[in-house]
Amino acid sequence: MPLNILGTALFEGTDKIPYFDAVVRAAPYVAATAAVKYWSRGPTNTWERKLHGKVYLVTGGTSGGMGTAVALEMARLGAQLIFLTRNIDEWSTEFVQDLRERTGNELLYMEQCDLGNLWEVRQFATRWLDNSPPRRLDGVLVMSGDMEPLGVPRFAPPVRKSSSDGLEMQIAVNFAGVFHLLDLLQPSFKAQPPDRDIRIIVTTCWTQVMGDVQVEDPLWQQQLYRSASKFCSSSKLQLGLTMMEYQRRLIADMQRVAEEKKNDRTGLNIKVVLVQPGTMRSNSLRRVLSNGSVLLLVVLYCVLLYPFLWLFTRSGNRGAQSVLYALNTPEFEEVNLKTTATKYVADCSVVKFARKEFEDAELQRKLYDNTRRDILALEKRMALKRNAKKPAKDKKEAEAKAKAKAKAKATPSSSK
Repeated sequence: MPLNILGTALFEGTDKIPYFDAVVRAAPYVAATAAVKYWSRGPTNTWERKLHGKVYLVTGGTSGGMGTAVALEMARLGAQLIFLTRNIDEWSTEFVQDLRERTGNELLYMEQCDLGNLWEVRQFATRWLDNSPPRRLDGVLVMSGDMEPLGVPRFAPPVRKSSSDGLEMQIAVNFAGVFHLLDLLQPSFKAQPPDRDIRIIVTTCWTQVMGDVQVEDPLWQQQLYRSASKFCSSSKLQLGLTMMEYQRRLIADMQRVAEEKKNDRTGLNIKVVLVQPGTMRSNSLRRVLSNGSVLLLVVLYCVLLYPFLWLFTRSGNRGAQSVLYALNTPEFEEVNLKTTATKYVADCSVVKFARKEFEDAELQRKLYDNTRRDILALEKRMALKRNAKKPAKDKKEAEAKAKAKAKAKATPSSSK
């Protein structure tokens, strides 16, 4: 076909080619659109390594977007994945089974761990650590997140959604739950052999540049809820700052133990990486643009805005490229490290942090300590509430059993 068109243009002139003028007029616009789309889709990860035998904990892997794309590729490369999900139900079970069939990898499992519930996080971490010898763990990929509708001032103001612990939901899921999980899993990372390359990959969002840091109230328990976006961006910012301190503490603890035991462990085999995957057409973006309304989702997102979103934002698969880069690149192996600081990845390359707080080690230390302090205090308060409810629950169960027993005695037995 192209040769016929070219021959006609050379020997008979362009007038003989149907719609030639229309094609010429449209060509610049098509080329410009293609160029913008090529730019907005972001780079492609070019690194790949075998993951056979490696074990990873994954959050956000069942989202159907970026997390699922990453999990699919990791399963294809042979990794053993443990998905942490809010609920284990028929849908999630079928999801894992489908992933096994698509990749031929049977080492895909699921554990219940709601990041919005600090007690469930502790229960999972306790189960994971309660094993001798220590279980193998090659890394954690945190790709979960919550972004609440922004609301419309005067018409539909933002509604504060709370977790089971009473925290604002975005602070609970994006910050407190992730921090608590990784903080509790420190012994598991430290117990791994020194030659094992361990990567803790935490996804963040560019909106963190608009966040605030509450050093004395890191869980935002005393802050008024005026803007959903402020809580979301601040949760991402505070998580990133605490991860900087988390990396330093892991290295310092490993080196202190090495001095005591007189070995050469440096702790640099454990690397914390923050990944900014870019703006994607994700569930969170749909929820924000539609303000939680099905009607707005159909009209505004699917009809009016989708052409522009397709052009300027990424799919989940394209957003996954930076996460896969952080997982596979040899730059983060101990022999290739140039600095010990937490790395920040965007567009499949290491970049600098935009906020000055990422250079303030003292602020990060205080934020880490205060977050751990407030989470422990909150856990104690919630435990007291559960214990207070337990006698009433036991009493109701005992009364129900007594009634059932009395009813059984009152019922005449059938004659033989």
